[in-house]
Amino acid sequence: MVLDLRQTERVGASTANATRNATRNATLIAMLLIALLAGAAVAWFGGGRALSAVPPLRAAPAVPAQGVGSAEVLLSADALTHPTANLVRAQLQRHFDAINAKDYDAWAGTVVAERSAALPPEQWLEAYDSTRDGTIRIDRIDDLEGARVLVRVRFVSMQDVSDAPVDVPARRICWRNSLPMSGEPPLIEQTGGGSSVAVAC
Repeated sequence: MVLDLRQTERVGASTANATRNATRNATLIAMLLIALLAGAAVAWFGGGRALSAVPPLRAAPAVPAQGVGSAEVLLSADALTHPTANLVRAQLQRHFDAINAKDYDAWAGTVVAERSAALPPEQWLEAYDSTRDGTIRIDRIDDLEGARVLVRVRFVSMQDVSDAPVDVPARRICWRNSLPMSGEPPLIEQTGGGSSVAVAC
């Protein structure tokens, strides 16, 4: 009977030790996983800051609660696959920066001569004097004949209602434009009816 009791105690002690060891192992594994995840998070966010010079990729941006949002031109993953993606993005960044800064000469440097000739400085400033653009994203770049491209871009603008399109007399407008571009650097060509879709937002 005494032997049986001791055997029972040994079995119980062995079971308790095994349980404690399993608990310790589980705790160590959990701590290791937490450390690994923390390291991955630091690498992810730190890497994002270190690679800020890379053209930013974004999903379709949400319309900001107020205002127009950032004036940085973003690229979709789809647009980035096009060989002209970086050139197009850089040129559109200059284009929107010129509008926001009310810099006609800089704007004229982003469009073909026919487009700037059709909108001389006085008319251009009258059209854009209250305009601010933001939340800009290039959704897609398609090839056209003659080494040209069609750039599909969305953005948000704010302007005085008097400067808004007659058919969308709104303080804030969400735009989707299809812009033909050509040359190197690519310049925005003349656009016709149906190249823009605008809705109050």
